[in-house]
Order: sequence, then structure tokens, then C-alpha cells
Amino acid sequence: MSRDVVLTLVPASGEPSGAPATPRRSVRRRIVLVGILLAMLIVTTIVVVRSVDDHTSALTGTTPVTASEMETRYGAKFGVVGLLAAGGLLELRFQVIDKDKAEMLFGHGDRTSMPRLVVDGSDTVLESGKGMAHKLTLLDGASYFLLYTNAANAVHEGSMVSVVINDVRLDGLVVQQ
Repeated sequence: MSRDVVLTLVPASGEPSGAPATPRRSVRRRIVLVGILLAMLIVTTIVVVRSVDDHTSALTGTTPVTASEMETRYGAKFGVVGLLAAGGLLELRFQVIDKDKAEMLFGHGDRTSMPRLVVDGSDTVLESGKGMAHKLTLLDGASYFLLYTNAANAVHEGSMVSVVINDVRLDGLVVQQ
């Protein structure tokens, strides 16, 4: 006489594996999923609100100047805003015409007075080497360049950006390839 023995593995929960989830387990999963989705929505909302605030605060209280006013009043001539590294970086080039006037604009060249790029028509504000220590030593006739990460590919060839330094803003720079 041979007897066939069938073994069924039963997890600690007491249900055979492969068995459908109990209604209680299914409800728990749904609650966890809804909680995760709510958390993601809250985080996304906070990020969007902060970026709008950054954009608004970057332009609020700034005085727009033309390129010729920037040169005569502040001793700085801004040239190219170019895309580098397959569009992953932006380069801002400028030249100091008059060191004494440029110091009124840049202060003493510390981190707080570094130029920021504000992308027209969006909430994007780009800072050069955010979190890194920068210092500009201003010299008459010297040319400078700053690199910016193209966050979320916000800038493309032909995009318009504004350069904001402290409370001065130069609008209408066209990004070149």
C-alpha cells in the first residue's frame, strides 16, 4: 500500500502561499498606497511653491538696466550665455571694464553677490556652483566666466535669461549653442 503524501507550505500568516489576500490585507495595502501618493503630492507641492518663490524673489526689488547702462554705470559688459556639455551646462561670460564701478555691483566678489540666471517664462533660477565657495577678484579689463548646471534642462538654445546681481537685473540675454 502506497500512500501519496502532499505537503503544502503555509506561511506564518496561516494562509497557503498563492492564496488570495484577505480583505483586511488588501485594505492595508490600499491605505499604504494612498499614503505614499499623498506624501508625493505634498513634496511636489512644496518644491513647486519654493521654486516659484525663488523666481519671484529673484526678480522682486531688482532694477532692470540695459546693456549700455550696465557698462557705463557698473563697469561690466556681459556677453555670451552659451550651452556646453550637450546642454547640461551654461556658461556666462563677462568682462570688467572698470574695476571700481564693478565693485559697486559685485561687492567684494563673495558668494552672496554672484550672478544668478533667471530663465524667462519659467520658475527656474540658476546659481553658479551652488554650495561651493566662490570669490571674484575684479581687475580692469579682465574677462570672467561662470558655469551653471542646466537644472531639469530648463534652458535651450534661443531661451532668454536675465542676469541678476544683488539688486540689479540685465534682461534679454539670448542663450547660444
